[in-house]
Amino acid sequence: MTLYKQTALILSLFLLIILSTVLILNFHSANKSVQDRLYEDAKNTATSLSLSLGSANGDLSMISTMINANFDSGNYHNITLVDTEKNTLYERVAESDIRIIPEWFRKLINLKAPVAYANVSAGWSQVGILSVQSDATYAYKQLYEIFIDLLLSFALIATISLAILNFLLHAVLKPLKLVQKQAAAITRNKFIIQDKLPCTKELADVVLGMNSMVLKVKTMFEKGNEELKAHKEIEYTDEITQLKNRKYLMDKLPAYLKVDASYEGGVNIIIAFSGVIEANEKIGHKNVDKLFVNIANNFKTYTKNINDSIVSRLNGTEFSLLLPNYSIDNALKLAKSLQKDSQDMILSSGLDLNETSITIGLYAYNHKDTISELLSHSDNALAQAKFNHENIHIEETANALEIMGKDAWRDTINEAIEKDKFSFVSWSVIDTKVNTLAHHILSIHLDLDRNRSYSYAQFMAPTIHSGLCSHIYKKVFTMLFKNSHILPSASTYSLRLPQEYLQDQETYSDISKIMHANAAILPFKLIIELPDELVRQDSKNIRKYIELFRKYNIEIGIFEFIGEGEDYQYLQDLRSVYIKCESNYFLNQSDQSLSSLRLITDSIGISLIAVGVSDIQTLEKLKEKGIYIVQGKITEHILI
Repeated sequence: MTLYKQTALILSLFLLIILSTVLILNFHSANKSVQDRLYEDAKNTATSLSLSLGSANGDLSMISTMINANFDSGNYHNITLVDTEKNTLYERVAESDIRIIPEWFRKLINLKAPVAYANVSAGWSQVGILSVQSDATYAYKQLYEIFIDLLLSFALIATISLAILNFLLHAVLKPLKLVQKQAAAITRNKFIIQDKLPCTKELADVVLGMNSMVLKVKTMFEKGNEELKAHKEIEYTDEITQLKNRKYLMDKLPAYLKVDASYEGGVNIIIAFSGVIEANEKIGHKNVDKLFVNIANNFKTYTKNINDSIVSRLNGTEFSLLLPNYSIDNALKLAKSLQKDSQDMILSSGLDLNETSITIGLYAYNHKDTISELLSHSDNALAQAKFNHENIHIEETANALEIMGKDAWRDTINEAIEKDKFSFVSWSVIDTKVNTLAHHILSIHLDLDRNRSYSYAQFMAPTIHSGLCSHIYKKVFTMLFKNSHILPSASTYSLRLPQEYLQDQETYSDISKIMHANAAILPFKLIIELPDELVRQDSKNIRKYIELFRKYNIEIGIFEFIGEGEDYQYLQDLRSVYIKCESNYFLNQSDQSLSSLRLITDSIGISLIAVGVSDIQTLEKLKEKGIYIVQGKITEHILI
């Protein structure tokens, strides 16, 4: 219960108790006054009427006339005159209309009208005894009217008082709401500075303290952001040509060489220049640098329309053009064009092609290659090119034997989608610093029958290349929410959503419907992992997903992070719970770059997780870098 509700409840109860007490006291006072008046009226009437009746000298006609006159002019239940022997000489009794008073009120009051007596004498001779009783109905009416008036007054005063109380509490506690808003923002890692200080000293001190803390955290984030941008610009960019460098290529390759890569393969072109030392001596170092800048710009021009291509300078004399989803025939044509243009630039700069030459090696890679395989085959193609009269050589590696052909895979996957033949398997992510489970990762398994069972690594690549990725994840997402009971008991699960699925036009609508119907009954905490390449674009589409997940209290993680963004403000806006990077990414970072990244993530509460950790040696190196949360084969050997 909020402070406003607690304060309002206490003060309202206090106010209502006071008003109720006043109402009860006033009503009791009115009740006593009415009852006293009943007796006084009866007594006065009995006294005055007895004197008048004494002058009648026992004449019953005169007596009846006098009693009738008094009875009709007042509010009496009965007036009775009896003689000395208690025989009734005359009596008037009124019929009570007490039924007009609610029964509950009569039971509450239980009013009784007293009887007043007086002797009637004619001289020294006693005529009889006069008894007078006022009508209680009249008293009930008066009290009931008083009671209703008091209730209306009570309701009016209570309503006005509570309205004034509500206004005053809102005015007094308004600064506290701003404090609460600021505190809530801090828990969500948002930086809000409250400029308007409360008038209450204690609250003002709290606001000043929170402002100071937020300002320090914001300064830490901005400092880390600027430092990381500067380091990445230096570490990922060649100073002369402004191309990406070898380190960038090495950090990006894991996204191209994986089972669920967007492309099945492509071509890596290695271009090497020889005779650079002689060129420096002949035309000067600056002119050689200018030559390389022109050649680099030419590389960028040729590859700008090739989706997700990477042009990088590996060292002083070698360049790499990674062309995903590119055929070897087109790559050969491109290589010859680049060779001719580069030779023309060499000649136009005043150099001799016999002294300064260019060789090109092409390697048609497959997404199943490892990084070392891609680099070694590319280097071998370049080495062979030096012995080729055209200085161009192509090397192709035999693809690993497929379990099935593409058509067979398509049929198998469609059958699995139609029959809902997918299941979940989970892997552990462990925080080795405190030796506890961080969360479980959900992966997908395809089980058609006993003889046809495939792991994620086996079926996902042909799924993506067949254009069926979105169909599978639609089934899987529905299964996760509607059949969550099939998962082993755990507190937190994470599910990675690929870029192909998120960019499908129907995905957002499908996810919205599923979550609206089932998110409230999900028996565990869920983290949705999104690719860094997608979230750092800050597109309207990805913002819709983020708002949707937050609406249902589903947290967000980032995978395949290499710090490639030009600005890292999106990390604060996204407020992810963790960032997952390849273990080699952390190990290859400079201390300054990793320190800047930690400054950003620590200031906004983001954990760093290393994936692909397979051995104890890698784990120990990561610990030396301050990375303790790991994912990979090593977790099978860690006891928790």
